[in-house]
Amino acid sequence: MKNYEINDDTYAVIGENECKSRVIEKDNDYDIDLDAYSVMDQSCEYYGSSYKGRLKASKNILNCSYKLPILVEESSFTIFFPTKSSLEPDCIWINYGKVKDTNNYCGKTEIVFENDKRLVVDSSLLSINNQMNRGSRLESQFRKRIDAKKRG
Repeated sequence: MKNYEINDDTYAVIGENECKSRVIEKDNDYDIDLDAYSVMDQSCEYYGSSYKGRLKASKNILNCSYKLPILVEESSFTIFFPTKSSLEPDCIWINYGKVKDTNNYCGKTEIVFENDKRLVVDSSLLSINNQMNRGSRLESQFRKRIDAKKRG
């Protein structure tokens, strides 16, 4: 598969190298011929923006500059966060809204998704929980902005 747009069933995009990724969905897993960064970039463009534009918004809202979560699709608040620098070929992108729990797993982190599907990532529990907090802050700020606009 050479093209993939993130959707409501996407749980994670796992970068394997410079030209391959594994996509974990609610009911399916796919190997695709794109690096994880390209999947994120193409998905942002599919939903009307660019990865760089989404990243800039996250930087401004969260007032930080590394390992930023991004809002891929705004109508459903689809937010993904990286486990490491987005430029690393083995970066894993996690759908913040689909995470049910996180657990320490021998110095790594086990992520439990809403349907109890599990993924172990090579990041500390502290780091993943920090990323979850950033995702929560990003969602909260976007929701506040939308609510303020509705009120006029």
